[in-house]
Amino acid sequence: MTVTDIQRAPARAPAGARASSEPRLGGIGVIPWRILVFGAGIALWYLIHLTGVFPATLLPSPIAVFMEWAQALVTGSFWSILGDTLAGALVGLAFGIVAGIPLGILTGRFVAAELSVRFLVDFGRAFPAVALVAVLLLILGRGIEVKVVLVFVAVVFIIILQTQHGVRSVSASIVDTTHAFRIRGGLFVRKVLLPSAAPSILAGLRLAASVAVLVTISTEVLTGAPGLGASIAEAQVGGNSALAYAYIVYAGLLGYAVNMGLGWAQGRLLRWQPNGSGE
Repeated sequence: MTVTDIQRAPARAPAGARASSEPRLGGIGVIPWRILVFGAGIALWYLIHLTGVFPATLLPSPIAVFMEWAQALVTGSFWSILGDTLAGALVGLAFGIVAGIPLGILTGRFVAAELSVRFLVDFGRAFPAVALVAVLLLILGRGIEVKVVLVFVAVVFIIILQTQHGVRSVSASIVDTTHAFRIRGGLFVRKVLLPSAAPSILAGLRLAASVAVLVTISTEVLTGAPGLGASIAEAQVGGNSALAYAYIVYAGLLGYAVNMGLGWAQGRLLRWQPNGSGE
């Protein structure tokens, strides 16, 4: 092993040291505390339901919600509904990635390009995508197209800004060294710029993915497009609040699963980083 290999090898703490570094509260691990807090929340919900302070149409029993939640798993229509929501979110996110990362690289590398689009980016990131629902509903109807367009508008500016930040974080010494070795153009982007900007870009993708799920479900609620959002609205209008709450739980689990999945992918893609960003 050469000296360079030794310098590049990330320091690995012993297994016992890593385990002891995990946060603990009162000598108890975090996971038991999370389970305890979750159980306490469900118990409080059930007690409030028993008091009758809120009508059952507003706050159903957690037992009824769980029954509807479990029953949905064995129905084919639920998986179709979930697929509709995922399709809208993922397709819109994909278009945002295809447009946002190249634009972020371009505007992050060249000041003139960044100044040219600064107003558009600042306006776009502050503009609420759901404000376009009425117009797009007339133009595109209630299909997947309206969800894709709204998700794209909501996420593309997030991706552009995070990519810009990652590109600008590349140190001047690295840029000067690559120029000295005449590493330019596509090779510079692939081998230097993208790896260095990857942590910021992936963090932006995690945020954009969560926003994509939220916007998709909100669009479904407002437009009645097939998906979890439309099912929540239909169940509530039909007086089945327990089913509506069950779909809300599934919406939350979907967002959590997407975030955790991208976090796992980020950890695998950045495991080469010596500062532990890939863990």
